[in-house]
Amino acid sequence: MTETTSYARAQEQLRDRIRGTWARQPLFIDEIIRPGLTENQVKAIRHASQQTEDTGLTHFLAIIPKLQIMGHGDWAKFTSDFAFDMHEKSGEKQTLVLFTEGDTAARSYAYLVTDNGPVVPTGAPELMRSKSDDFIPVELSVPYYLQVLVATANGTEPPPAPDFDTRDVGTRSEDYIERFGLDSSDPDALVFGATTVAALGASLWLLGRRNRYSWRTELTTKPELVKSHNLKKAVTEAAAPIPEPVRPDDETWALYDRGRRIQEALTALTAAHPDWAESADFAHRNGVFVLVTLDRWVRRQLRRRSGTVDEEPRFCFLFPHHRRDIEDHVLKQSGRSLTVALCADCREELETGHDPQRLMVPKRPGSRRAIPYFQRSDVYALSGFGSFQALDEAVLDEMSPQRSAVGRSR
Repeated sequence: MTETTSYARAQEQLRDRIRGTWARQPLFIDEIIRPGLTENQVKAIRHASQQTEDTGLTHFLAIIPKLQIMGHGDWAKFTSDFAFDMHEKSGEKQTLVLFTEGDTAARSYAYLVTDNGPVVPTGAPELMRSKSDDFIPVELSVPYYLQVLVATANGTEPPPAPDFDTRDVGTRSEDYIERFGLDSSDPDALVFGATTVAALGASLWLLGRRNRYSWRTELTTKPELVKSHNLKKAVTEAAAPIPEPVRPDDETWALYDRGRRIQEALTALTAAHPDWAESADFAHRNGVFVLVTLDRWVRRQLRRRSGTVDEEPRFCFLFPHHRRDIEDHVLKQSGRSLTVALCADCREELETGHDPQRLMVPKRPGSRRAIPYFQRSDVYALSGFGSFQALDEAVLDEMSPQRSAVGRSR
């Protein structure tokens, strides 16, 4: 077994142990290192956890063994991804997550997590090893980091750094706190240890992640669809009678019937949501966009003199305006595996371990809270914009006073 494989397996085993405990309580102390902690250390950790819980903020705390053999950047990615995962499961607006090594040191990773991603608060970057080879002990670092997280979440000043003097007369001439500026009264200048390339890389990675996932908390307003695709004019044009097929056969008559259903669905949607072009619910504009695209496709096929019919347009499940190279893809959503239509861009994002941008809509009419459209129980979620059933059929089922007759008497 290679070192990389062993490390990955150790990470996964540690993740499972932590997750199992965090499902029941916010404090995890790994059984591997528990015997090496003094009772005073354990009491200090538990007291800090209880104080954090008393604030009403959701927090998760893990006292873990040292596993950073693959480098600081790798460990920062592991802990920040884990922190974001726990935040999503908490359902809270913000979650405090702290990982602290407890066997040989108190190197810590502290995160304030929102839907934008995990952020390392000012005053709580990674605790690095000093040149004197000293660390702030776990009974001081854990309460301090949790207090910094609480202060950041509440928008208050962080607490002063722990008063920890490692001077040993005859061997060292400087105080650890003094040496690394931990006594600074300016919270923006408060740092633990020397800045390294690895630490800087982790910070930039976290900042990039925050920017990447900013869409999670915002209602979708872009791309602008109404003017760029002339949707109002397209809705008017779609109201014109569906032309009878140039080549009248069963296939084209079936396509004619489909055109009538699309037309009726578009009428039902715009009648049910007359403010579709301006509504904060961007899903309606995407619905109109999909239906007028299908309407134009049907009309083109009915005018064809050849027997060849172009493939029906498909739309990306995560964001319907995405149209590049749509293919079926198995997507995990809410603990289920669903086969949906995804564009090439979204598939590439998933393959690289990122969450693609999604169509974010109000949780309920008038709400400012943004959620993915498929988390609602409306026509768009039920159809997946064509991934589960044709959008025109779903709209008629949900919005039309009576279903359009399927088929045509000839």
